[in-house]
Amino acid sequence: MIRFIALLVFSSLFILILGPFFSYPIMMVGVILLSYLIGGNGTSSFLAGGFSFGLIWFFQAVYISLSSNSTLPTKMAELMGLADSNLLWIATGVIGFILGSFSGLTGSLLRNILRRKRDEGVYRL
Repeated sequence: MIRFIALLVFSSLFILILGPFFSYPIMMVGVILLSYLIGGNGTSSFLAGGFSFGLIWFFQAVYISLSSNSTLPTKMAELMGLADSNLLWIATGVIGFILGSFSGLTGSLLRNILRRKRDEGVYRL
């Protein structure tokens, strides 16, 4: 539980602070490295990475849309055949969740692959 919260907080801060300066593949690599270093199990890394990416992207989409008063979200929703432009916020959050969750899972699985296994032979003590 502690590793889940630590990964959630650190990856959220990482995405929030460095997100405006770097593209999403670099953010994904950052979540992979954080998940590798913190070392949670697969499920906790999957969920922590997904929630951090998804929630940050969702709230940033809401903030940018409401603060700019742009007509672009409405036009994009019309092009996609959506009734309301607010559904784009949810779609942005879902895409962020998918990217972050698989980044966290990748870091956790990479740690499991590279972890040194002890030889547990018959004659080992």
